[in-house]
Amino acid sequence: MNLTGRALLILLSVLFATAVSTATRADEISPKYAEVLKALQTGKSMKLILDMNRCTTAEGGKPGPATQAGLVINAFRVTAQNGISFANAHHTVDSSGHAVTEYIRHSLSREGKLTVRASKLVVGTTELVNQGEFICELPDGATFIW
Repeated sequence: MNLTGRALLILLSVLFATAVSTATRADEISPKYAEVLKALQTGKSMKLILDMNRCTTAEGGKPGPATQAGLVINAFRVTAQNGISFANAHHTVDSSGHAVTEYIRHSLSREGKLTVRASKLVVGTTELVNQGEFICELPDGATFIW
């Protein structure tokens, strides 16, 4: 295919416009993210309700466990890289009878997907055990209430 200078210029302009359009869409903030951020920034009392069975594993995309959970967001952090992040930790006893501290980290991306990462630390040890990472769509697997 032999392109003239004008045809090449038009082709390059179309390719550039397509690339810019795609990049703009990728950087757009989802309406759900914007709503949650505004509610947090204006001091609303916010809760998160999770239906983990409607979430998927980060690796493999399999359904999460048949578990529902909820928490009150007491503190949060917003960064361009991680979106809105918040966490909670609680002491409990695991299925083998060991006292553990569970750490659950949540990150709501600018695209509106919630990543939930769970880890546990057996009391008296220093080894953090990864319990899983899940991706939840709003509002199916994760619902914010304020």
